[in-house]
Amino acid sequence: MLSPRRLAATAALLAALTAGVLALLVTAGLITFGAAAVTVAFLVTLAALAFLVLIVRRLDGKAHRIDLRIKKYEAELARTTTALKNIETRLDLLVQAVEDSAARRADDLGAILASLGEDRVNAMARAREVEELRAEVRALARDSV
Repeated sequence: MLSPRRLAATAALLAALTAGVLALLVTAGLITFGAAAVTVAFLVTLAALAFLVLIVRRLDGKAHRIDLRIKKYEAELARTTTALKNIETRLDLLVQAVEDSAARRADDLGAILASLGEDRVNAMARAREVEELRAEVRALARDSV
């Protein structure tokens, strides 16, 4: 397809050639001036129609390219949305795993602290028993002397 500039140059050349031929035919008396004027009006109308068709084709081409670009962006957006949903699902799983791990750690810490508390209670009871045994040993040591 010709570019708009080349098409305009070709149309201008053909218009000049047609005007020259019509002028020769009128001066030679082969056609009347009215017929030449009607022919020029008809050719101008055809040229305007061709110009409008060219503009419409160019606009249609641009609209088609825009439509293709929009479809491409929609496809990318759909892929991005799918990826974001996958990431969101993974994040939900990770959050649940972290919460489960935190609950297990809290249970483990509670068990450790309870165990430490029991050890303290047991240690205090043993310390009392040891103290009582020392007192008995001291008492026996005093009595035997």
